[in-house]
Amino acid sequence: MNRTTLYATLIGALLVSAAALGIGAAADSPRSLMSPSDYSQSKRAIEAEKRLALARCRLLDGLSKDLCKAQARAEERIQKADLEARYRGTVGAAAEARLARAKAQYDIAKTKCGDLRGDEKSACLQSAREEKTRALAEAKLAST
Repeated sequence: MNRTTLYATLIGALLVSAAALGIGAAADSPRSLMSPSDYSQSKRAIEAEKRLALARCRLLDGLSKDLCKAQARAEERIQKADLEARYRGTVGAAAEARLARAKAQYDIAKTKCGDLRGDEKSACLQSAREEKTRALAEAKLAST
């Protein structure tokens, strides 16, 4: 077999493989509940809303500023997870949204403990961890 025939056969095989891979990926991808343009537009709106919320937080001081920032980030996390769940439309995406909500609530609770000292802070953090564990367990139970 000469070199030209070998290269032509190799290129033909690669093209057929690439086409088969593309067809397989298109057939295996789940249907979305919203268009990609709506999804990206909604995602940009969520990010813009977070930037505005963080800008409002700059006017505050101390713990209230930290709490405001934590709430803005938590709200963004929840909204993005809910958007992803609507976009994917799968049980797994809905479960991830519930987990994101539980983690966001934990972040806010942890931030509220920021000004406390000593045993009060330890008790506050322990309570936040217990609440997070309970919320995560409920979210996982709801997904099964």
